[in-house]
Amino acid sequence: MYNLNDTIVAVSSPGGGARSIIRITGPVTVEICEKIFRPTIAHFRAGLINGCVAIDNEMEIDAVLYLSLTPRSYTGDDVAEIHLYASAIVTEKLIDNLLTTYKVRIAGPGEFTARAYLNGKIDLAQAEAVNEIIVSSNAVQLAAAQKLLEGRLGLTMEMLRSAILDCLSLLEAGLDFSDQKNEFLSVEAAIERLIGIKANLSRLLHESDRWTSVIDLPAVGITGIPNAGKSSLLNKLLGTERSIVSHERKTTRDVLAGELALRYCRCVLFDCAGLLTQPEGLPAVPSNDSLFSIAGYSGQAGILDRLAQQAAFEALRNSTLVIFCVDISKEDWTEDITVRRLIETKNIMLIATKCDLVSKDNMAVRLHKLGELFSAKLLPTSAKTGIGLERLRDTIDKKLIENYEFSQVSGVALTARH
Repeated sequence: MYNLNDTIVAVSSPGGGARSIIRITGPVTVEICEKIFRPTIAHFRAGLINGCVAIDNEMEIDAVLYLSLTPRSYTGDDVAEIHLYASAIVTEKLIDNLLTTYKVRIAGPGEFTARAYLNGKIDLAQAEAVNEIIVSSNAVQLAAAQKLLEGRLGLTMEMLRSAILDCLSLLEAGLDFSDQKNEFLSVEAAIERLIGIKANLSRLLHESDRWTSVIDLPAVGITGIPNAGKSSLLNKLLGTERSIVSHERKTTRDVLAGELALRYCRCVLFDCAGLLTQPEGLPAVPSNDSLFSIAGYSGQAGILDRLAQQAAFEALRNSTLVIFCVDISKEDWTEDITVRRLIETKNIMLIATKCDLVSKDNMAVRLHKLGELFSAKLLPTSAKTGIGLERLRDTIDKKLIENYEFSQVSGVALTARH
C-alpha cells in the first residue's frame, strides 16, 4: 500500500520527446524545489517560475517550474512539475540526484492519481477516467473519457442520493411524530418525489454514453467462403504471418486475431473459418437477435467443420464491422452470393480479393459484374501486391468512427462498473 507521507517523483512525459517533465509531490516538495531551482522560490506562493534547475553539483540547465500548493493541486499535496529541454540521460541524472540526495522515491504506476483519489480530490469514476484517457486509441474514446473525468456522474448521483435521503427523513419524521396533527410529507407527495427520482435514474441510464463498447477495442471480422483470400488479407494488414495461407479449402478452423493500428483507431482484426452454405448443427438463434439468419442450413458436415462454423458465427455476431471477401478471379460466385445473403448486419463492406490474378482490362468488367450480383460496390484488393490495402485501411478507420455514434451533447458517461 502506498504511504501518503512519502514524497514521490516520476517522469511524466512520453519518451523520445524534446521536452521532459518531472513531477514531484509530497511533504518535502517545496523544500526540494528551493534547493535545486534558481531563482529561489521563497517569494513565490505558486504558479509558473522561469529559471534553471541543478542537475547535479556541476550542471545547471534552463527549466520552467510549475508549482501548485496544497490543497489546490491535483493530488491534494504540494505538486511541482519541472519542464526542461534535455536528453533522456540528463533527465535520468536529475532523477538519480533527487533519489540519492533527498527523501524521495520513484512513484508507483498511477500513484499520483491514487493520491488524488485518497485525498478526496477526485472520485473513483474520475480516477478510472484518467486511465482511460491514457489508453484511449481514438478521438471518440478520448472524448468519452474526458466526459467521465469531468465528474458529472458523481455530482448527479450525489444529488439523487440527497433527494432520496430527504424523502426518507421526512417519512421517518412522520412515523416518529404520527400523533401530531402536522403532516411532514403526504403519501401523494412522497410518491411524486420517488417517481421523479426513479425517472431521473432511468434518464441517466438511457441518455448517458454507455461506452463499454467505446472503451474496448472494436472488433473487425474478415469473412467469406473458404479460400476467398481471408487469411492472406489478415496477414498483410497485420504485417505478420498470423494465419496459415493455403490453396486448400477449410485451412482456417479457429478464430485468429491480431491488433490493427489505423490512422485514428485501433481495432482487433480477426479471421475465422470460411462460411459454408450447408453447415450442420448450427445453433438456432432468432433472426431479430442475431447478425445471421441460419434458416435453411442443412446437410452433412464433420464435427470440426460444425465447431468451426459455430466459432465463426459467434465471432462475427459480436463484431463491430464485417469485411466480406469475394475472389474476383473466379468464374462462378453462386456460393458467395448465398453466404452473403445470410449476413444481416448493416455494418458490412464487400471487397474483391486476388485482383493480381486478373488483367487490368478484365478488372473493370468483373468489378461491374460483381457490383450487379451483390448490389454493392466492391473495393478491389490484392494481398500479394498490396493493391487497395491502404484504401481498405482508411475505409475501416472511417466506418469504425461512424459506428460509435458518440453523442456530442452534454451528459454523463458510464462504464460497465457503474
